[in-house]
Amino acid sequence: MLNLMYYCTIGGSTVWELPYGQNESHPDCVALKLALLERISELCNKGLTDFVVNCEYGIPMWAAEAIVAIRGFRENPPRLHILAPHENQAVKWHDDVHERYYNLHATADSVTVLRTQYTDDCYQEADRFMLNHSVMLLTDGGNEGLTEYAKSKNKYIEQVSITTLR
Repeated sequence: MLNLMYYCTIGGSTVWELPYGQNESHPDCVALKLALLERISELCNKGLTDFVVNCEYGIPMWAAEAIVAIRGFRENPPRLHILAPHENQAVKWHDDVHERYYNLHATADSVTVLRTQYTDDCYQEADRFMLNHSVMLLTDGGNEGLTEYAKSKNKYIEQVSITTLR
C-alpha cells in the first residue's frame, strides 16, 4: 500500500449524481473541470504535489485528468496516485470513458487496487484509506460519506464550486 502522509484526497460526485450527467460539454461541467484544474494548480503552488483519487467517473477522474494536464507546465509536476476500489471498477462504463480510465492508470505515478472483486464496502474502504493518509480533502460536496469521514478525522476540507452559467 501507499504511504499517503502528505497527500490530498480528491473525491466527490460521480456523473450519475450531477444534473448534466455524462454531458461533459455542458457549460457547468466545463466550468467545474476548469475550477478543479485551477484549484489543483494553486495547491501545487503552495507545495502540495501528491494527489490521490479512486478514479470514479466524475470529480475523481476529472481531477486526475487535470493533474496529468498540469504536469507538462510545472518544474515540479504533481504526482497522481490512484487507489482503485476493485479491479472491475470501469468494466461497465462506455468505451471512451473506459479508455480514459486506463490511460490515467498508465500515466499515474502509482496504482493500487484494493480488492480483486467488488464488495459492498470497497468504495468506503478506499475512501477511508485515502483520507487516513491525507492532509486534506478537495471535493465538490458530493459523496457525503467521504466528506463526513473527513470531518470525523479533522481533515481540512475544501469545496470546489462554480457559479451556474445558465
